[in-house]
Amino acid sequence: MKKIAVAVLAVFSTVAVAQDRVAKFDVNGDQKVDFAELSQSCEVSKELFDRADKNSDGVLSNTEMRTARGYLFGRCKKEVNA
Repeated sequence: MKKIAVAVLAVFSTVAVAQDRVAKFDVNGDQKVDFAELSQSCEVSKELFDRADKNSDGVLSNTEMRTARGYLFGRCKKEVNA
């Protein structure tokens, strides 16, 4: 039972961190981050942004931001949780 509780807590913690990350960069409040929003606070190339945008819709979702945290947020002015 403890293992299940720890797993559930880990999932919710990961989602909360991703939502915090989106909130830090989401200028227009649409719960997604586009290249213009991200580039206001991060020195990131369009190619790197496109690499993170797995479904090529032009915005980063919570999941995409969580997946890209290792290579996308290294040069950001705002503090970003890992």
